Amino acid sequence: MRQATWWAASALTLLAPLRLAARQISPPPTIDTVIVVTENVFSQTEARSNSVFAFANALRFKTRPYVVRRELLFHAGEPFDLVSAAETARNLRTLGLFRFVGIDTTRTPDGRFAVVVRTRDGWSTQIQLNAASTGGTFTWAAGLTEINFLGTGDLVSVIYRKGVDRNSVTIGFRTNRLAGTRLLATGAYQNFSDGQGGSWLTGLPFRAFGDRLSIQYFGEAADRRVLQYRVNAVDRVDTTRYRRTAFRNGAVAAIAPVAEGRRYLRVGVSAEVRREEFVLEQDTGLAAPDTVRGLVGAFAEFRRANFQVVTYFNGFGLQEDLDLSTSVRASVRLAPTTFGYDRTGVGPDLTVSSGVPFPGGYVRGSVNIHGLFTAAGLDSGQVVARMTVGAQLLPRNATFLHVVAGAQERPVPGREFDLGHGIGPRSFGPHAFVGTRMLWGTLEHRWFTWDDLGGVLGLGFAGFLDYGGSWYPDQPSRFGGNVGLGLRTGFNRSTGANTGRIDIGYRFGEGFANRRWVLSFGRGFLF
Repeated sequence: MRQATWWAASALTLLAPLRLAARQISPPPTIDTVIVVTENVFSQTEARSNSVFAFANALRFKTRPYVVRRELLFHAGEPFDLVSAAETARNLRTLGLFRFVGIDTTRTPDGRFAVVVRTRDGWSTQIQLNAASTGGTFTWAAGLTEINFLGTGDLVSVIYRKGVDRNSVTIGFRTNRLAGTRLLATGAYQNFSDGQGGSWLTGLPFRAFGDRLSIQYFGEAADRRVLQYRVNAVDRVDTTRYRRTAFRNGAVAAIAPVAEGRRYLRVGVSAEVRREEFVLEQDTGLAAPDTVRGLVGAFAEFRRANFQVVTYFNGFGLQEDLDLSTSVRASVRLAPTTFGYDRTGVGPDLTVSSGVPFPGGYVRGSVNIHGLFTAAGLDSGQVVARMTVGAQLLPRNATFLHVVAGAQERPVPGREFDLGHGIGPRSFGPHAFVGTRMLWGTLEHRWFTWDDLGGVLGLGFAGFLDYGGSWYPDQPSRFGGNVGLGLRTGFNRSTGANTGRIDIGYRFGEGFANRRWVLSFGRGFLF
């Protein structure tokens, strides 16, 4: 009896801390009210002290509060959840309208629990005056884009681009909530100097981890020239010209059996009707073999959330959502002969990505594998792997190592790997490295020296080393590289990490002709 009493007393002693902890863990408070505060690009204090800032505010429409409210994943009468609050802030930043999003809690004077959502607009009217140059090649774009039309969060855009291979005029729009519903609608029309094309999409997308259903319809129409390049020497690029005509319509429907704040599992089906032909311009009557009339497919996607809010990685002090989530997406498409395909084909597709944080930085990688198999074997396919290491060893400094490798088999004409003019080694001209095998990497260090010059501008410096190339299997591998220094500029009132770069690099390897020192400029690279 005495022994049983001792055991009972010991058990009560061991359970006492657990009982105390249970009493101390109180249920989350219930939200009584949600307060939304939207601020203009320049605060009232800034506008009162600077007439230019006041005039800038007066030129635009501040984001309407309902644009913020319709994205909230929490509401009055529900228990407050930190996971939903964090995802709400992330979704608001993803809209591209704000340079600051903050969510906090408070008590009203009468003791009620309130959640305060505060946003500050970024400058949303973008006068496009972009230019890029690599040595003797100069491209530019001019136009007007409003990403927050009348403060509604909708986008309208008209842009003229003078590109490497063609010039174009693009007219586009996007509405995130058509007529106040959950419907997303986007569209674009492009008039090229060698053809035209358009694309469209509408439907109910997945907007949050907790969404259970998505249905979307998409399409494309095109009639334009496609160029296929082959580099046979440093100063000799052979070009094959195709005419691409296409008319595609498709739909995707998916449900989420698992839809939680930190993870989801989504499964769905897709169908597409496609008429697409690539005909040689000299009218030989020969078409590229990859012409598909109809496709059906199924897919599954799993994702476990891992996000961090960082600054001074890609922009001047702006909030950036660093996505280190683990995700796996697997799909398969079927192209049967009954849908117009010459031979029944099966197209598997697998994408895996993940990231790992470490003190002051992160490692992130992804791999995508897709192909089309018929009874004769592999018809076409591609494998691309990417890895990025980012580190902040000093305040306002960021260092990146970014590596990409890929291989293709019989890609669609014009879809080969094509490096140059800001893609891959930055000091090389357009189509400097072209092929179905590719390997390149860059090491870049950024110092965001000043981020508030005159209250609007940022200025920094960078050092870089690029190396890589692309080639066809019947060619020897060919690489080139560059090393140099550059300036970084930015507008700290913008809605995202949008920086400009001016770089001077010394070229080495097989990809240069005559000049080794090259000045290049354009948009900053995002990692």
